[in-house]
Amino acid sequence: MRAGAALVWAVVAGAGGPALAHPHVFIDTSVEILLDDQDRVTAVRIGWVYDELFSLMVIADRELDTDADGALSPEEAAGLKGFDMEWMEGYPGDSYALIEGRELTLGPPEEPTADWDGRNIRTTHLRHLLAPVEIGPDTFIVQVYDPGYYTAYFIPFDPVITGGTGACRAEVWGPDPDAADQALKDALLEYAPDQDLEADFPAVGKNFAEEVRVTCAAP
Repeated sequence: MRAGAALVWAVVAGAGGPALAHPHVFIDTSVEILLDDQDRVTAVRIGWVYDELFSLMVIADRELDTDADGALSPEEAAGLKGFDMEWMEGYPGDSYALIEGRELTLGPPEEPTADWDGRNIRTTHLRHLLAPVEIGPDTFIVQVYDPGYYTAYFIPFDPVITGGTGACRAEVWGPDPDAADQALKDALLEYAPDQDLEADFPAVGKNFAEEVRVTCAAP
């Protein structure tokens, strides 16, 4: 088990009671930063690798394994494309771009891909910024999290930078485990014993967010 996954389960188990129901879905995330020739960010490509249980549920729900042989033919696998891109208006895609604390707007998902390797569904999508963003001496950040903590996201893959002059680097940063743990416990203390946590789980997901930080050397 990855350290990130172990942390999530330790925190949730420590909270006790109905909180054991969260999170429900586990996603390993990849992040690609696309730069122009001036080292400005133009887009980010997000990849999601869904946990095995959720992957099987999607395949069963969409009735993709039509011959019930436990594998997907190319024709059957084509039914996965775009299954997770049917977003409600205003949904941020559980991905957030920031520069020096200022949140940037990411466009709708483009160029969706999807496949299944026999265990996990893997998808990718591209999201453009409204305009190229200069990093300069600042730090460009991509965070992945579900505010309601229904889904737990991790970034176990090295981030990729595509394009640019070669002056930029990207690193993965994790949350403060003690602070995230305490924030969850404090939030749960606000609930009455008979309150339905499953229906109204506190918005603590950001506290568990892993992120990619991009910095560029001065010219």
